[in-house]
Amino acid sequence: MFRKILLLLPILMLVACGGDSPEIKGENDSPEYKATEFFYAILIEEDLNKAVNASLPKYGRIIKSYGSTRQFARNILNMRFDEVEIEVDHGSRSVRKRFGDSAVLNVILHGKHNGNKIADMRQVKLTKVKGKWYIEKVLDDPFAR
Repeated sequence: MFRKILLLLPILMLVACGGDSPEIKGENDSPEYKATEFFYAILIEEDLNKAVNASLPKYGRIIKSYGSTRQFARNILNMRFDEVEIEVDHGSRSVRKRFGDSAVLNVILHGKHNGNKIADMRQVKLTKVKGKWYIEKVLDDPFAR
């Protein structure tokens, strides 16, 4: 009986510690929050439905057509990370775009893939529909070959 308790105790501690996801910074109704939530769903959680729900229907259909977030990230975004940190470049927004119905933001990604450090930046075009922000498109990397 004592051995069973000793075996179950570490498992319970691991289960109790897990499940907390890192906090996404920003206001829930801001384009910065939505862009971070989208990349978080694609690259960290690998949650296809969450990424589709954060997007406009047209872009959501494109995401779904790849069947998984890994395929979408590899083929469309040309991104592969083992671990990644996501942040929004706050210098990329303007007041006019921020309070209108569309915004273009720069998302900066720092991470590792196969032990190599990777730094990447993507522009994200967002559209406000009925008071909520949605990803319209992740723009092509202008510096890619």
